[in-house]
Amino acid sequence: MDKLLLLIMAASGLSAVSSAAGLQYYFVYDRKNFTEAQRYCREKHTDLVTVDSMEVMKILTNTADLDNMFYSNNSYRAWIGLSGGSWRWSLSDPSFYKPGETDFRRWYPGRPNTGDSGQICTAMGSDGLWYDHSCDIMHHPICADVRA
Repeated sequence: MDKLLLLIMAASGLSAVSSAAGLQYYFVYDRKNFTEAQRYCREKHTDLVTVDSMEVMKILTNTADLDNMFYSNNSYRAWIGLSGGSWRWSLSDPSFYKPGETDFRRWYPGRPNTGDSGQICTAMGSDGLWYDHSCDIMHHPICADVRA
């Protein structure tokens, strides 16, 4: 990605990272289940974030305001757009991805364990590692805007 620009939008309660490559990331500090998070991101932005490289993962972990993401027992997890047993990204437009980007994974050791019943979705922790959770759990969404 090209040079990054950090934008803080305190009045709206969101933090965003923008790059010259045409991506902006938004941390939403209202907890939602996965379906609500996906709906919100699609209404207000493009979709839930696709974490398709270590660079994106590092941008997100370095930008998150953990004080606003805390919800219990030192837990800092946010919904990203990966879900289901087939692990597909919410943003399904194939023209968005370069070769190999849809295959990037950063699971916490032992995850996914898919032992949970019901629909399984992915949350990213403050360490950048991913956890499979029931989609009904309330987390903070990370949205993305994709601009051409």
